[in-house]
Amino acid sequence: MSLSNLEKQQQKLNKLNEKIKNEKEKIDKKLGHEIIKLSNLDYSNLDQNKIKDISKQIAEFLSSSNVSDNDETITKKDDSNSSTNVSDNNNGIS
Repeated sequence: MSLSNLEKQQQKLNKLNEKIKNEKEKIDKKLGHEIIKLSNLDYSNLDQNKIKDISKQIAEFLSSSNVSDNDETITKKDDSNSSTNVSDNNNGIS
């Protein structure tokens, strides 16, 4: 392979790595925003220590074995009950 081909591939790789970095940053921001919004947290009360504490609590919660088991159970339950949930949501009313 010629040097120019290697340089072109390196440039493509660099661009791809930059895209990956940007997508990760977008996810980080969206995740943080959703957590703050759904938790009804006040931005004015979030200092660096509070952010670290909340992050630690969320990380511990997500890394617990119960969460991974629940995610699998919920997914299976949602898939198996998708057609029955329609009638369940009517609460017996036709």
